[in-house]
Parts: sequence; structure tokens; C-alpha cells
Amino acid sequence: MANPVSPVMGSGLILLCALSVGGAPGVILAQSTDSLSFPSDGAYLRPADTSTSGYDTVDAERLKRLVVEQTAIARRYRDAGNQYWGRIIGTEADHETASWMADRLRQAGAEVRVETLDLAPQWVPRSWALSVHASGGEFRLASASPTYASVGTARDGIDVEVIDVGLGMDTDFSGRVVSGKAVVIHAIPRPGIISLTRSTTLRGAIAKADERGAAAILIVIELPGNLQTLLYSVNASVPTFSLGAEDGAAIQRRLAGASPDETPRLALRLDVQEREGLTTTVVRGVVPAAVEQAERIVVVAHRDAFFEGASDNASGVATGIELARYVSQVPIAERRRTLEIIGTPGHHNRARTGQVWLEDNAGTVLGSTVLLINAEHTAHALLDHWGGALEPTNTLGPFDWNVNGSPELLGIVNRSLDAFGVPRWTRMNGLGGEIGRIDTVVPSVNVMHAGVLLHTNAETAEAIPAVGLAATTRAYARIIDEVNRVELSTLLPR
Repeated sequence: MANPVSPVMGSGLILLCALSVGGAPGVILAQSTDSLSFPSDGAYLRPADTSTSGYDTVDAERLKRLVVEQTAIARRYRDAGNQYWGRIIGTEADHETASWMADRLRQAGAEVRVETLDLAPQWVPRSWALSVHASGGEFRLASASPTYASVGTARDGIDVEVIDVGLGMDTDFSGRVVSGKAVVIHAIPRPGIISLTRSTTLRGAIAKADERGAAAILIVIELPGNLQTLLYSVNASVPTFSLGAEDGAAIQRRLAGASPDETPRLALRLDVQEREGLTTTVVRGVVPAAVEQAERIVVVAHRDAFFEGASDNASGVATGIELARYVSQVPIAERRRTLEIIGTPGHHNRARTGQVWLEDNAGTVLGSTVLLINAEHTAHALLDHWGGALEPTNTLGPFDWNVNGSPELLGIVNRSLDAFGVPRWTRMNGLGGEIGRIDTVVPSVNVMHAGVLLHTNAETAEAIPAVGLAATTRAYARIIDEVNRVELSTLLPR
């Protein structure tokens, strides 16, 4: 039996093979995005364990279509003229996503109800523009994206000198005059949640610039290309933006080539509004058990996203909908426990609306619940650095994961993830995600991929392998089946 503190990965033999594409095994057909090319869905390695064939009704192509449909909602909102875009809480895209999810749950066989929530004022950047002007002319910072909850500027914006403080270490600030200037800081991404600014936050670079009187802060995300990134709040008191690496390099070239009397300057304008009177929706789909008062298994998937949000969290919503379909195909007389899928809003907003709703309604949501599953970031291609580029592979990205429960539950989870070849870090990191405020109330499972494309405009549907979606969703389906064979007392921590 695996130890819940130091889990052992994999007791069964998993063979991996490449699906033939056009008659040639392992051929990778590129699917292009603006900055990356990903393998075709048919080119990913997949488990060849025939003992899992009973889960073939969890359909990879249908799962991928669910992701594609959600990313299309986000793009429509962008194409309507919204510079700050995605499936953003309180917006038309949010309401369209809620209606879409309710419809798809009904089609999957669930009984659906929705709950409308009034929202506190929401931070909405209506428009922004950044450009650097020097003796060589002016260039626009096309990748600039405000950090969440950044303060705005006056209508005419600001025009200030630019300085670059590298990684923002103490030696980088030493002897530098920061006050009244736009400060450029370079962030080295690291694996894990909120990884893109980890180097800057570990060194306190953003706080140092703010405390020294910076007029604006520009965080260059040092990933190949010129990705747009929406960072969580960095708690600075001045306008703060992320930039792609190419824009950061362009600023450095201007600074390196400038004469002492012609220092490059930043023109920055950010129009921010606190929008009042907005609403959002919690979507709940129930697949009932044979007995009305049966125990329950609850699956949570947050609905909102920055940009297309294909992994975060169109993938998780797709997983939840497909799990409803899987359970609804079981004859009702054979269903031991009710399954409920909850689509929460506002995972990314400063109020954490979805998490707060779950916490406030824990008595109802978790009543008679034997297992809580977080369906979040349930698939992504594995990327790695190769030379000066980000290179996608034809394998699945590794998952952070967490199990709150008994050694028996941990064993169920490990066996199920192994059976479908779901890769993960060897150590559990206690990650809660959307269920983080309630995940210790009842036995719970969370499997989440958080790669370098998190919260970027490159996290498109092309980056989500259908085989990966199917693998994680089938693993969850098997976990549900195995949990349904045991009593709650078997799942509780001991």
C-alpha cells in the first residue's frame, strides 16, 4: 500500500506507443498558434493498457470539442473589441459560458440548475497603450498586459524615463535612481502555480521598485517569443505590466544604444474601471443516484479564464461535463451515489468568487459527500526549452496533485492515474486549486497541470492533447467507480 506522505508512483506496467498518422508511426503534424506549433492530436504517446478499455466511452474527440467551443467564446469576446479578454467574470463571455455549460450538462444527462450571484465592483482595464521612444524612433510594446488589479493612469497617461534593473537583486538596485522612472525587471519562469513571476517575488524585486518610488513597473517574462501574460496582482502601488521577452529585448537595445542625453522614455496609458452592477452564475448539474437521499460525489470546475484559457480551465470544465455523461450512461438503478458537477465563476478575480461561494455553501455542497474532485487544468502538452526556443513535445505535461484521505483512497488514485498514463510529480504538493478552502472537509482529489503557458495567449486549444484530456478524465471516472465500491469510512484520513 502506498504511503500517503511519500506516495509510490506506479505499480502496474504501462506501455506507451505512438498512434500511426498517415501510415507512419510517431509522425508529428504541427498545429500552429501565433507563436508555437503543437503536435496533432493523433501524434501523442498514449497508454496501451488493454485493461482500461471499459472507459472508452469517455471520448477524446468529444472532450477536445468541448475545449474548442469554450475557447471560441473567449475569442468572440476579444473580437467584439475587448482588449482585456477571456471568459472574464461578470462579462458577456461569462454569461455565454454559463449558458453553454448548462446546455452541455443537460445534453450529457444531468439535471441542471443555476444560481445567479451579484458581484462587488470588478476591476476592468478598458484600454491601454505602451510605447518606448528614443533617438531611433518609437515602438509599441505589443505584448504589454496589465497585472491583475493594477492601478491605472490619468487620461493622458504618463511619460517617464526607462531603466532596466535586470533580475531585481539588491546589487541590481545598488546605486540606481528609481524614483519617477519606469523600472524594467526580468522574471525567470519556474515550474508550478504562479511560476511566471516567481523569481521576481522571491527576490522582492517588485516591492523594491515600488518602495523606491518607481512610476511604473514592467515585468519581462523571459520565455522565448513575445507572449502576452496576465499575471495575478503583484500588489504594487503604480501601473504594472507584464511584457514578452522580445519586447523586453527591444527595450534593452534602446537603452544600450542611447546617448547620455537621450535616455529612452516610456509613454504609458491605462484606463481602469471598477464596474458595478455585474452578475455571474454558478452552474450545477446533477446525475441522480437510485435512492433520493444517496451519498454524493462532487466535481468542481471553475468556468472563467484569461485569454483562451484552454487548459485553465476549459479542460477542467470539459472533464466535468464528460464525467456527467459517463455516470448518466449507468442505469439509474445501479447508481449508488449521486454525481454533482459544479461550474464555479471567478477563480481569477481578486474576490476569488468561486472559492468563497464554495466555502460559504460548504454545508450544502459537501452534505453527504464522500469525495470531492477538483477538475482544473486537466490536460496540456509538455513543453521544454531547446536552445533559444520553447519546443512542444508529443508527451503530456506532468501534473501537480494532492489527495486528502486515507491510504486506501491514495491507492485508488495512484492505480487509476497509472492505468491511464497520467504523469505527475513524484511528491504531492498539497495543492488545492479551486477547492483549496474546503478540500480537507471531506476526502478530496486534485490533479492539475501548471505549465509555462499558464495565463498566456499561447494557451490555446491546440496546446491541449485530446489523448491527455481523455487520460485524466478516464482516470477520474475510474476513481469514481472504485470509490463507489467502498464505504465513506474507508476513505477518511486515519
